[in-house]
Amino acid sequence: MTSQEGFAAWVAKLLRSADAAVEPAPGRAHSTYWWITHEDICLGAIELRHALTPLLLEAGGHIGYSVCPRYRRRGIATWALDVALERARSRGMDRVLLTCSPDNHVSGRMIENAGGVLEDVRDTVVGPKRRYWIVF
Repeated sequence: MTSQEGFAAWVAKLLRSADAAVEPAPGRAHSTYWWITHEDICLGAIELRHALTPLLLEAGGHIGYSVCPRYRRRGIATWALDVALERARSRGMDRVLLTCSPDNHVSGRMIENAGGVLEDVRDTVVGPKRRYWIVF
């Protein structure tokens, strides 16, 4: 994506993924994406998946997030997760699944602090995952 047109096409694709009137691609779920920004700087992104596909149930979960390395350890992901959880509640979701790598202790603590309860740690097609449920 090295052009304005390419970026615009990617943004349009992300926006379509939230549209319930548009069938998601095979193996995909409807999702809402947000960029985490401050002024004109993109700090990261977060995604709320509206349902779980078999792969998301096993390894991906309802919420995925990433913060640019230089902006980590500032509470940004915690703030974004809180917002995404509120959006999930407002969509009528009664629980959400979050996953992280077993060695990602920071993410695991953040999920636990948000109310996540560890269901299990399992090997998945994308590697080992800690799986947490947050019930509203």
